[in-house]
Amino acid sequence: YQRRVRGHFLMVGRIIIFALLVFSFAQAAHELLPYNPVADPKAVVSSGSARFTVLTPHLIRIEYSSSRQFEDRATLAFLNRNLPVPSFTSSSSGGQLTITTSALKLQYREGSSFSATSLSISSEDSSSAFKGWKYGDTDSQNLLGTIKSLDELNVISLDCNKNANTTVHNEQLHCEWGLVSRSGWAVVNDVTNYALDENDWWAGKNRDEVDIYFFGHGHNYKQALADYVSVGGKIAMIPRYANGIWWSVWYNLDNSDVRSIVRSYEEYGMPLDVYILDMDWHSKQGWGGYSFDTRLFPYPSATLGWLHDNGLAVAANLHDDDGVRPSENMYNAMAKALGLDPSKQETIPFSVVNASIAYALEDIVLNDVEKQGMDFWWIDWQQGGTQGGAAGGKQNPTIWLNHLRSTDHIRRGEDKRGLVLARWGGLGTHRYQVGFSGDVSNVDWTNLAFQPYFSWTGSNVGYGFWSHDILGFPNDPELGTRWIQWGSYSGVFRTHDRGASAGGCADSNSCGIVALWRYPFRYFQIDREALRNRERLVPYIYTATRNAFDNGVSLLRPMYYEFPESANAYAGDDTGKFSQYMFGDDMIVAPIVFPASKETSLTQVSIWIPPGQWIEKDTGVLLTGAPDSSTILTKSFDLSEIPVFVRAGAVIPSRPVKSGNTIGLAKNQYTTLEFSIYPGSLTGSTRVYEDDGVTTAYLDNKFVWTSVSFSKTSTSVTIKISSTGSYPEFPQSRNYVIRLVNHLPVKSGTVNGQNIAYSSQGGSNTWWYDGNEVTTVIETSVLSTSSPVTINIVTDPVNDATMSGIKGGIQKSSLAKTNLDETRETPGAHSTSGGFLSVAASSGEALTYLAGTNIQEFNRIVSQYKSTIFPSAVNEIEKLKPSAGVTLTPTRWAYSYNLLLNALN
Repeated sequence: YQRRVRGHFLMVGRIIIFALLVFSFAQAAHELLPYNPVADPKAVVSSGSARFTVLTPHLIRIEYSSSRQFEDRATLAFLNRNLPVPSFTSSSSGGQLTITTSALKLQYREGSSFSATSLSISSEDSSSAFKGWKYGDTDSQNLLGTIKSLDELNVISLDCNKNANTTVHNEQLHCEWGLVSRSGWAVVNDVTNYALDENDWWAGKNRDEVDIYFFGHGHNYKQALADYVSVGGKIAMIPRYANGIWWSVWYNLDNSDVRSIVRSYEEYGMPLDVYILDMDWHSKQGWGGYSFDTRLFPYPSATLGWLHDNGLAVAANLHDDDGVRPSENMYNAMAKALGLDPSKQETIPFSVVNASIAYALEDIVLNDVEKQGMDFWWIDWQQGGTQGGAAGGKQNPTIWLNHLRSTDHIRRGEDKRGLVLARWGGLGTHRYQVGFSGDVSNVDWTNLAFQPYFSWTGSNVGYGFWSHDILGFPNDPELGTRWIQWGSYSGVFRTHDRGASAGGCADSNSCGIVALWRYPFRYFQIDREALRNRERLVPYIYTATRNAFDNGVSLLRPMYYEFPESANAYAGDDTGKFSQYMFGDDMIVAPIVFPASKETSLTQVSIWIPPGQWIEKDTGVLLTGAPDSSTILTKSFDLSEIPVFVRAGAVIPSRPVKSGNTIGLAKNQYTTLEFSIYPGSLTGSTRVYEDDGVTTAYLDNKFVWTSVSFSKTSTSVTIKISSTGSYPEFPQSRNYVIRLVNHLPVKSGTVNGQNIAYSSQGGSNTWWYDGNEVTTVIETSVLSTSSPVTINIVTDPVNDATMSGIKGGIQKSSLAKTNLDETRETPGAHSTSGGFLSVAASSGEALTYLAGTNIQEFNRIVSQYKSTIFPSAVNEIEKLKPSAGVTLTPTRWAYSYNLLLNALN
């Protein structure tokens, strides 16, 4: 390709003029933030052919160049070496150079090439897990990073030594080791990388003979990531809508079909925020294309405009390797800009090494589609790691197209945020979110079990926003539902059929399902709730997105970030064992990745409960993890449950999601904010990040932090809310909803000194009780966001132990009752005796009613629920165990009975 392109342009002889006139603006770096690859001279210590740069107290760059011409250009992985100079000392004595920071001591035998005997680093911190390193040491405890994608793969090792010879689509996996390790140190070898010039274009290979970055952070994994993004570039904030719900399907959809799908989401009360057009959107001259198929979309801007009017962002699939054919709408304009003769009708080849071709594709061809309403691009297969003239390895089309399309808007002087859906191309790809994991070989339980592990491990290289294809099949709706539930707590929620939604499968009713309303009703209800829950959590997720930008710690992160000295924090693996991770700062999520037992229709899993107190979200059970990290919770879960554990005292922000208002919700400003306050602590707080959601104005401090804190006693709660900062779109007023989890009804309360009243229907300046959730709900009036808000609540004495698990008892009793109702075998359904299960199940609605009408009866139910009401239900069902004279189906009985056994623990 390089030879063909070079010959073509020599023949035409006009490319230089084009580069100067058309792209004269490409004279500065186009990354999200300005950077300086040249370190402050005060941070540099040179010794002959060796050079050492102290970047942070824990991070040192180590170079060797026999020519003493060291590499000062940026590379794909390391952009900004000009950091504030940390305090350190440097001395030379007896032929030994010693550099000492507050954390590390580097010793080098001057005049020597690097070896295990000439270069070593030891720890200056006796409490650190890092003890020592010698040049050439093997890091056998590295916590691994990520690979290009899961295309055509099943479970695969993320150990770069073990997958080194694996290629997919004629491209290596671009495997990178983690920046963190149980050994306390990690080394990044940057010597094989490519340098960038002042215009962010390829500038040749690294000229050093040795160029490594030593991370000596011990087990402070978060600090290692923070240090990396300070030199490797920030994790760019994706638009807020990307935190919501994405739809995609490979299907011959036309303009009417697109509208029909959106209306179905609306009619079924399901949220939707991003609409992706797969490859059928473009003309059909080949696998790739850049012009709308006008048979399907005669007026593309009308269709995209309608989607925008409904609050949706729009993206489309690209396969770039085909180049730009003469049939493309903008072929003539691109050819003329490049000095080519359009009349020759020669395809303009795909190139990632010729800046003029690459920028012409972006700014002439793709920009034309963007002007019609396309918001971002799904960068699909490029047919090989050396396509477009790339050399392969570190210079590959994957990372370069991600780079171009994530930074196009900055290069053009626009303030729109960059976003791509694309594969990993090597270290540095963290700047170009979000990840597309490709077409996994098989949609099965084994690959589902692998995906959480694969995703949280990606955070070890700053790539914690992986998006996986989410779909199911008619023959296994349980698998589809569990995939959806995992997706609802993943980096990006995106349904996609992988091409399995049409074809010969149609005649056998075996096609893949991404239209969730096509599932059997029970599965659909559960799936819809997973989507709604994701949408509710957008304020929490978006705040985590901001934190990832600030400190390099992604939304999904391994348990060992929080609990690095606990062996069980490292127990999660690629088989689904201990498949749990931190989701933001305050939640542990353990998605179910195994099928249910045929005997009980429940799935039993083991979950590690870390030290401290945690509340199981679905049951309200207050759990205590032992200080020695030995607590393992083994229990069975219903299909409707996703094991989520919230840190005691956490305040979880959310927004309401209601039928009739589910389309395009994620992009909207928060006119209502909800805060769920969890028990187990007398104090707690959180912050919610807010900005315009779509531009880079946040880089100019155009944002708001809304802070929420609470303090409480056994009979009172005080909540304070305030906002600092500004941006033009920030709501001048809104209402707040406070949800006190595992709490008692309000005896008296005020919002900013104004009394609140009980109302069974809720509303402005009221409180009510959600008995099924065992939660007190306070709703404020519409309040100014420029003034602080203080809410004071008085209740009867609340005992956390008494309230723990009542929600679980009510929820599980209701499920058990529904199960037995289906065969008319619920005790007491046809007689005056028994009925304890019905009492336990109906207690939630009873609490809702009694909270505002009869507090004595309310308190009686609460005090007796776990000691009398619920145990009576369990005993009643236990007696129904199938035996001689008892006709209840064994599986149906086992389901109901085991549900109840798992309700309160």
